[in-house]
Amino acid sequence: MLPEGVSAHFTRVPYAGTGTPEAGRKMIENVENCAKLLAGSDETIRVDVIGLAHGSGSALSPGGAAVPLDEAISKAVGGTPAITASTAVLSALKKFGAKTVSIGLPLNQPSMIATVKNHLENNGITVKKVEHLGLTHHTLVSSQPPESAYRLMKQAYSNDVDAIVLNNSNLRTLEVIDLFEKDYGKPVIAANQALMWACLRAVGVHDALPAGKLFEF
Repeated sequence: MLPEGVSAHFTRVPYAGTGTPEAGRKMIENVENCAKLLAGSDETIRVDVIGLAHGSGSALSPGGAAVPLDEAISKAVGGTPAITASTAVLSALKKFGAKTVSIGLPLNQPSMIATVKNHLENNGITVKKVEHLGLTHHTLVSSQPPESAYRLMKQAYSNDVDAIVLNNSNLRTLEVIDLFEKDYGKPVIAANQALMWACLRAVGVHDALPAGKLFEF
């Protein structure tokens, strides 16, 4: 889905666990070193922006500190801009002027649900509804077809919210966001969609991609 002339480079962050706070903390311990692999140097490929595709984990701060995770990553790599999925979701909600949301998550993991919900509420967003697919492990999430994401969006739908948030980077949402928004008329903000949008806009790319109304901004 990348526009012409844009390339994406990836590395993986060790993540052992299924949405537990301990798994999130261990992920954060590794993320700065992984970001350094992407940041590059004057002698290698240097990226213009770093994105962290992790929903609940990116809603945490390093060591419980007040410094947001994206700022900590940027500082660790010498100033290259960094954007996390959770930061991107907040930016997307701001573009829509959304103040009330419903949340859809694939995993039935109480601590993960609480982390995502608290992050939104701590940033002035009212969460009126939370739904999940009842899955219990990340491998089950990654094997879900896009139709499962559509079903989750439908479960989370409510007339009295401004947008639907799916802050999970392991669920295939991109194929069905446009379809759901046309069917139900409600904006969807999904982790990978919002992260791609935020990273592209951060480097001055304003193409409208087929991944929801968000790309109209």
